[in-house]
Amino acid sequence: MKFYWPAIALIILGIFIIVSPWTIAPVCEVNGMYAKLTSGKDFPMPCGWTVRAELGIGALVVVAGILLAFAKSAEAKMMVGIFGAVLGLLVILFPTVITKMCALADHPCNILTKPLLIILGLIVIIVSGWVIYTSRNEMGKDG
Repeated sequence: MKFYWPAIALIILGIFIIVSPWTIAPVCEVNGMYAKLTSGKDFPMPCGWTVRAELGIGALVVVAGILLAFAKSAEAKMMVGIFGAVLGLLVILFPTVITKMCALADHPCNILTKPLLIILGLIVIIVSGWVIYTSRNEMGKDG
């Protein structure tokens, strides 16, 4: 019962992680900004690769929410919570460390997308941390 709100929250957060870099806080690619190769071909900038990775991570956050909605045991809920916390960390690490964003600070990806992804990742970690804490307490009552 008490795990439905975090399950719904994770599903909604996952959808925001998937959609927001292409709509609400668009990366450079959405604005028609690409890197030019010496051959003259357009190539996505680092922010384009970051949001492609975030598509997969966001989808996994949605899956975590669905798994949490159907988890029965405290151990399963805790594992989903750990999974969600790791995903939240990845949401933050991709734009900041792994693939990063564009080098220029005035690009849309640095002004909007990166801060939004960091905030969404932090919220995923907080929700998942609550799931871990609550399921741990639930396990303590059973044992």
